[in-house]
Amino acid sequence: MLLEAANISYAYLPGKTVLHDVSLQLNAGETLYVLGKNGCGKTTLLSCLGGLLKPNAGRVFLDSTLIADFSASERAKRIGLIPQMHTPAFAYTVRQMVMMGRAPHLPWLGSPTEKDHLIVEEALEQIGLLELQDRPYTEVSGGEQQLVLIARGLAQKCPILLMDEPTAHLDLSNQHRVMEIVHQLGQQGLSFIISSHEPNDALAYADNVLLLSGGWVTEVGKPQDVLTETLLSSVYDIQTEVIYQHENGAKKARAVLPRRPLVVKPDSLQAEGSFLNKIFKKRIEKPQIILVTGLSGSGKTSWCTQMIKEAVESGHSVEGILSPGIFEGNKKTGIEVIDLTSGERKRLARLREEGRGEISTPRWVFDPNVLDWANQRLQNSTGRDLLIIDELGPLEFLRNKGLLAGLERLDQGQFEVACVVVRSSLLPKALQRWPDAQVVRGQL
Repeated sequence: MLLEAANISYAYLPGKTVLHDVSLQLNAGETLYVLGKNGCGKTTLLSCLGGLLKPNAGRVFLDSTLIADFSASERAKRIGLIPQMHTPAFAYTVRQMVMMGRAPHLPWLGSPTEKDHLIVEEALEQIGLLELQDRPYTEVSGGEQQLVLIARGLAQKCPILLMDEPTAHLDLSNQHRVMEIVHQLGQQGLSFIISSHEPNDALAYADNVLLLSGGWVTEVGKPQDVLTETLLSSVYDIQTEVIYQHENGAKKARAVLPRRPLVVKPDSLQAEGSFLNKIFKKRIEKPQIILVTGLSGSGKTSWCTQMIKEAVESGHSVEGILSPGIFEGNKKTGIEVIDLTSGERKRLARLREEGRGEISTPRWVFDPNVLDWANQRLQNSTGRDLLIIDELGPLEFLRNKGLLAGLERLDQGQFEVACVVVRSSLLPKALQRWPDAQVVRGQL
């Protein structure tokens, strides 16, 4: 085993832990991908593995020796870190930047030998940078700068390379070139840990995958076992779809795609095979949630209104609240709330420009008494057939205020079918709470 992390944790500030009890192992010739959202701790993990940061807890071993026991020079001969981007203080040439990868192998105040120059030329040729070798690093494109850093890592000639999003700034051709080089070097015995936002690259090139979420390891294992719709949706807070291909009688994952919101009309419940017909059939097995999303003015409330009409015409009971806008001419000046059981309606919000209030958002000031009334109506609803909640927004998801009874009903599954309006910016938080929800775009 070349590299091992044993239960490492790291915090930049007290009480602000970035990595929690992370363990992993890397063997010779292995490529390990680390996948996760921005801010989940991928770069911090690579810095700990490379010896740049000392974990607050746990240990990192390099060749079965504590990495802290190596000098910086000895460590650099065994493990290299290729960052996402680097801004040098001087306008070094591309060749000079790549030659810096030979620094751990040079004696104090020593000059590069013929062997070092040959290694640098080999790295430049592998990455396709020979024609740019005399250009200032600061004058090549961002993607070319990333290729220079990768060439510098290859010139370092160490058995382990840690690569932080190596293809982030590259076009499709150069992405393919770099990953094919990584694959070929892996076959020659080099080992890689690659942080990435590309699960499709992990499917194609990884021997193992570690999913990181909020600094915790969600799962680690073979790509075919780890890169599933359930796990990826949980880690990225977005619904994903894995495309499979059948090879020799076995099903093999080939691609990962984000599952986009369906653009469907709230069509007839009676039509066999229609969207609503399928949803209402599935409620027999378990409660169904429809998340109606979109930007302001995209027709989310209208979509719910049409669905209510279809449900009523099909003999289904409808409960919950609807929150249509109040308009003066073409200007939206307020929001009202309608109890769908009694038909009673109240003014829920007014424009914030008319004055501040106890409960408000950047645009609206909400009446706390009307919110209490709406919450009471949601608490009293039985959840038979169809529950409408229009809408759950920043108050509920970000400030723990507003229609909290709606959140409670959904979290506890106290409904058969629920149609919930959620704006696009809050969709990840909604899917984190209700990952099996069906997402539709609110337009008719």
